[in-house]
Amino acid sequence: MTLIKGIVALLLAAWTALAAAETVYKYERPDGRVVYSDSPVEGARLIGKFDLVPAPVSTPPQRPSVRQDSPDSRGAALYAADARVKAANRALARALERQQQAVEPLPGERRGNVNGHTRLTPDYFARQRAATAAVDAARAELDEANRDRNELRE
Repeated sequence: MTLIKGIVALLLAAWTALAAAETVYKYERPDGRVVYSDSPVEGARLIGKFDLVPAPVSTPPQRPSVRQDSPDSRGAALYAADARVKAANRALARALERQQQAVEPLPGERRGNVNGHTRLTPDYFARQRAATAAVDAARAELDEANRDRNELRE
């Protein structure tokens, strides 16, 4: 049983090594067209060979420190915090307006039934959930902006 485990481990290690470093070949066909391939192309002239490197993992942007030492930088930070609060207020107002507009069903979001009544489709409720989520996100952003501005004021 250990021999099988060893073979499987070896195959997995080889597979990850191959997946990490991919090579792309650039060929020119006899008719002049350029072809990119991950394997050799018969009847074509090799122009170049490129090793693809995995993209680096991006890190989320760091928020600037709330406390500032000099009065000028504190004033600039307060100005930026006020601008962020105003932008968050506008975003919340737009989200609330979109949520209010989303209350009315769109064409195709009502289905009739045998008794002559209608019922709303799952698409309508998904749209309502999305509008509510947008309002919640805008409120959270406004709360965070207000909290940061208040910390700067202290």
